[in-house]
Parts: sequence; structure tokens; C-alpha cells
Amino acid sequence: MLRKNIRSSVFVLLALAACTSKNNVKITGEIKEAENQKVYLEQLNVDQAVIIDSTKTDRYGHFTFKTATSLPTFYNVKIGPKEFITFIAEPEDHIELSGTLNGLSQNYWVDGSENSLWVKLLNFQLNNTHVMMDSLKKSFAALPAEATSERQKIAAAWDSIVNKQINFSKDFILKHAISPASYYALYQKFDQDNFILNPDNDLHSYKVVASSMKAMYPESQYTKAILNHLDQINKAIQNMKIKQLINNSEGSLPEIHLPNAQGDTIALSSLKGKYILLDFTVLNSKDGVGYIQEMKKIYNKFKNRGVQIYQVCLDPNKLAWQSLVKQLDINWICVWDPDGLKSRAAQMWNIQRVPANYIINPKFEIVGKNLAGQRLEDRLNDLLK
Repeated sequence: MLRKNIRSSVFVLLALAACTSKNNVKITGEIKEAENQKVYLEQLNVDQAVIIDSTKTDRYGHFTFKTATSLPTFYNVKIGPKEFITFIAEPEDHIELSGTLNGLSQNYWVDGSENSLWVKLLNFQLNNTHVMMDSLKKSFAALPAEATSERQKIAAAWDSIVNKQINFSKDFILKHAISPASYYALYQKFDQDNFILNPDNDLHSYKVVASSMKAMYPESQYTKAILNHLDQINKAIQNMKIKQLINNSEGSLPEIHLPNAQGDTIALSSLKGKYILLDFTVLNSKDGVGYIQEMKKIYNKFKNRGVQIYQVCLDPNKLAWQSLVKQLDINWICVWDPDGLKSRAAQMWNIQRVPANYIINPKFEIVGKNLAGQRLEDRLNDLLK
């Protein structure tokens, strides 16, 4: 009986060892100009990055890590505060990394993982986009405010670069939906505050990634995260529809929620109880500067009499708009909607061309429309008597 128990225990241990070995991952590397450097293996979880191992390169820049994973997992190999390689490891992978320390995140190669090559492609494309955007920023900043034509050309070039990157990311997700790299593509950013793809315009991409990840890796932490995110998106959409239905049933004016130049979202209804001059315009236009000067006259005359300006800028280029808000020293509420006359705000308020405006009283009722100059001043004076 004792022998049978011992044999059973041995078989169990052997089975466990076999399962564990199938989950093993080996990562080897050779980084030029990185001899005798500290190297970290970082696991990129949904909520945070965690250092799970560290070692030191030899005099040739060689290093080795061994870890285990039962599902595709994102990792970084990091050397120093800025240099790293992002890759995806799956059970039984032997991944070989090579590159040069300076600019490692771009100057590297990976063998043994096709998914990691897709990550490299995504980072390469985004890096090129960043380089072009930085160049345009410098060119734009160097131009004087009166160089309207040149600024518009740069703004158009900026939009072209942004749209090219967005289309690249969307196409990548469709072509590589079954790869975990599609999850990586979904959450890449132009900068700290702006994702390349967002649920408002690219919901289909979110659904594609969620569906593919659920089918391929239902137990993955990344799958659970995207499914939870998609659920939140759907709830937000449903809540917005309910709010619109309630607002319409009460005869309320259409709501606007848009960000200002600092990125803070401001609701039109937050000004309820005051007189509001709701203005729609485009700052980066030939008449934009002159129009703002006229608006400043109105603002200075009525700001201490309970009148608030809520200005919706339909400029196609965020960079140009933010720059003009600062240059023109706009102190009233000035928000941005990139979709122009096709935007939800413009359509809900029936804006056919700009500039256009409405005067809204403290009861949130329209009491004036498309007034300018002396007519606008006279109407405000009448209302404030």
C-alpha cells in the first residue's frame, strides 16, 4: 500500500513538472554598448508594471532570463531609466533580443516570437508619427501669428499625419485581430492624454479586439480588461441615450460636453442660472483674430453683469486651436470639437455655418440668435435691465 502511494505521488510530481515546463519561457539577449549593465525583466500587467527579475549583462552585453506563463503576456526588458524593449511571451517561447543600447526601444530585433515582431512594427510606426508631429510643432511655433496661410498648411499636414496613424492602427487590428498585439495597438497613445483610437470614433476596433481576445484567450487578464472596458463604454452610451431622452422629454436645450485647452471637460448646463452667449466659430481662419477681438469687447462689457461666454471652436486641428487660445488670451470658456459642422454639438444646435451664436437666459431658454456687433450689445442690455 505504501509503495502504491509513493508511486502515485511520483506520478503526480512528474505530471506537475511536465505542465510547469510547458509554461517555461526563456529570454536571451545581446545588447551592444551595454556591458556589465543591470537589466530588469518587467511584466506589464493591466493595472501596473511589475519587475519580476533582474540580472547583469556580461562583458559582451549578454543576458538571460527564465520565467513562466500560461498565457501570452507583455513584458519589458529594461536597461537604465529610458532604454527598453517591449515584447510578448507565450508558453515554451525562447525569445532572442538584440540591439544597441542607445535608442534601444527602436534599435532592436527580436527572434522567436511573431507577436513581438508585430509590437515592434506598431512602435516603429508610432515613433515615425511622433517624429513628424514634433517637427510640425516646431515649425508651427516658429511662425508669427499673422502667417495664417503657412499655419493652415502645417495644420493640414498635422491632420494628415494623425489620420494616417489612426488608419494604420485600425487596419492593423483588422489584419491581426487574433494576435495579442491587437490589444497593444488599441491602447497606444499620441501623447500622455490622447489615445490613437477612442470609443467615440473607433468603437468597432474595440469590439474586434474584445471578441478576438475572448475567443483566443478567455482567461487572460488583458481579455478581462478589454471586456470590462467595453462594458463600461456600452453603459456610458446607454446612459447618454437615456439622458438625451429625458432632456428631450423635458424640452431642455441640447447639452454640450467638450474639453477646454487644458483638457477639462465643461458642460454647457454648468452655466445654467446665468445668461449665456453660446458661440460657434473657427479660430484658425482668416477672420478668426478679428472675430475674437469683437468677442473680447462683448466679454469685457458684460462679464461683470452675469453674462458667460461658452465658445465652441470647430477647428480641425487641436494644436493650432490650443496655440491660438493662448496667443489670443481667451479668458472665457473656450472648448474644442474636432468634427466641425458634422459634430454632434453643431448638428444638435443646427449650426450650418460659422460664426453663429445663441443667447440663453437663466431658465435655459433661447432668447436671441445670430446677433453681432451693436445688435448683440443692444439685446444683452435689454435682457439685463
